[in-house]
Amino acid sequence: MPTKSKYLIACGGHGRVVLDAFIAGGKKVDGIVDAQLTIGNLIFGVPVVGNDDFMKTVSSENSELINGLGATKNTTARQEIYNRWSNLGFRFIGMQHPSATIGSECQVSASAQIMAGAVLQNRVQVGENVVVNTRASVDHDVSIGDHCVISPGAVISGSVKIGRGSFIGAGAVVIQGIEIGDNCVIGAGAVVRHNVKDSTVVVGNPAKQLDN
Repeated sequence: MPTKSKYLIACGGHGRVVLDAFIAGGKKVDGIVDAQLTIGNLIFGVPVVGNDDFMKTVSSENSELINGLGATKNTTARQEIYNRWSNLGFRFIGMQHPSATIGSECQVSASAQIMAGAVLQNRVQVGENVVVNTRASVDHDVSIGDHCVISPGAVISGSVKIGRGSFIGAGAVVIQGIEIGDNCVIGAGAVVRHNVKDSTVVVGNPAKQLDN
């Protein structure tokens, strides 16, 4: 079977980290699609090939995409990229950095991005389009829903459930057995000691709902 071409969609800060991880894992990326970059420029040896107009020339049967958009608060824009191109028939692929640790019986979706130094202990479930970022620690029996972003240095204790589209900020700690709903935002450095309802923003230690 012929090898499919691989294109990185968006190459800002997170995109470069993702690209670097692909290269570290010995995978070839054929081009970068980003309207903010100059066509022909090289990033880590990979050429910028164009913007959305370029994608009109690409076959979904012969190509795979990599989601290079990160998230600094909510995951909406990252989800939109994934859904837009998936609906056009493209398949997104992820990666596991060579320095990541993946325990026994984990179920990690093919589109998830497990970054440098991240640790997933046994029986962790990771959904579609998820990022487990640099040095995040995810303990046993955790469930991470589709489109979540776990930021650098976050600590997710055992048997935690994180709903679809939620964002866990850098250095946040979620204690054992907590359930976090869909589309939540857990602020950087927060310590989550109680369950968090859907679409809630919590900050602080102990974490409390942010007033509107």
